Amino acid sequence: MKNSTIGELTRSFDTTLVFKPLTASDFETLLMPFYLGLDFDARRNRFGGAMSDEAIRRHCRRLDPKTAIILACSSSAGLIAAIELHSLLSDWEDSELAIADCAKADQKTIIAHLLQLAAFAAGKRGCTSFVVPSFSSEREFLELLRGMGRVRVEADALRVEIGEYASLQLHAESPM
Repeated sequence: MKNSTIGELTRSFDTTLVFKPLTASDFETLLMPFYLGLDFDARRNRFGGAMSDEAIRRHCRRLDPKTAIILACSSSAGLIAAIELHSLLSDWEDSELAIADCAKADQKTIIAHLLQLAAFAAGKRGCTSFVVPSFSSEREFLELLRGMGRVRVEADALRVEIGEYASLQLHAESPM
């Protein structure tokens, strides 16, 4: 797989997808409406349980770019997928990863692209592993995670060692 970059990807049916990090001002204007538009199952997959509209609003208002990295994929219709990374420690060594998507087409490609961008962004902050809640263990998602590094099953989460994978981008950016 080629290294992903923030930017655009043209889909097979000529719709452009835009991948970008979200800023603090995007949390309420883009991310909140996206989360509020998720159905019950998609909310449960993202948050690990039922989430009321008010709980989603509180979550989005509490997001802080210093302790979270949020990357999104959008089309002309709005956001179709988002990945949140939250530092579990002050040094970013371990980051909790959460995904929400409502992609109808190219879902695996979109998630793979966002995961790669997330690994590179987190790697720049010193992250060496993603911690993924165990309820996010769909087979295709697990395959993508295994492609990034060793996956260990813990009590209530999966730990994905991304150190080497995340450093690929750092090496690609370094002058020879």
